[in-house]
Amino acid sequence: MTNQSEIIEIELLSSIKNITTNTPTPFTESCMPQVNTCWYKIQKSANDTDLPTINVKNNGSILSLEQAVNITVALDKDTTENIENLNVILRGLPKGSTHEQYRDLIFSLIEKIKKSGWSHFYFPEDPRISGSQAGKISSPDEVFGRYVSSHPWLDPNYQLDLKRWLQVGSFYRWYFYKDGIYLNLKAWKQNDSEAPTEKATYLITLNFQSESEFWLDGITDNKERQHWKELLPGRLNTYHKTRLELEEKARAAGIEIDESYRDPPIHALEQ
Repeated sequence: MTNQSEIIEIELLSSIKNITTNTPTPFTESCMPQVNTCWYKIQKSANDTDLPTINVKNNGSILSLEQAVNITVALDKDTTENIENLNVILRGLPKGSTHEQYRDLIFSLIEKIKKSGWSHFYFPEDPRISGSQAGKISSPDEVFGRYVSSHPWLDPNYQLDLKRWLQVGSFYRWYFYKDGIYLNLKAWKQNDSEAPTEKATYLITLNFQSESEFWLDGITDNKERQHWKELLPGRLNTYHKTRLELEEKARAAGIEIDESYRDPPIHALEQ
């Protein structure tokens, strides 16, 4: 008889009390009063045989993440008492696994994410160049000399060939959006010391952020943080100018633009 892993359900944007009182494994709480921020965490060993499954709920959909070794909710109590920043780390493959095995594992996870209703997200300053044009982009992280977060090589709708996969640096990132939540799937690669082009270990993490958490990310000035909604339209105009400039260069170079893509709505600006 096999042990059935416990299931931890987390409803995004719901009250933090839902996970501090209703989960089979208790979350530990640690706080920094000077910044009024708390972290709620479940930490497991990758060697455990009964790692939990995390059911991440978002507006009626469920994304099931198996074999979680770390679940962390960060809470800025100055702004919210809800789950708006969730981080989940998954157990990787056994030691000695190949790059190709990890690539296939990650893309099976990407397919699960898409089937749960998540869509590819382009950062507003990035050109809308899909993975279909990857062969026309020589750099694994830049487009026309500018670093882009949503790079064509890491389009979740196109599985990258192994040659280009190995040319990507230590960090891989795919971005998604669904119903006011932004999802960043990350993989941190550490090559095997004896066979670096064949084997590696990848740390796979998923970070879910609400609109406010996503658009506040990187803003350190307190006044700007307080007025982020008022400042966001101006920031978006600047971002879109950068996008249009890069897309103009891409068209001139014979690179197709994904004209069907539209930036998802930002509900905070509609209020």
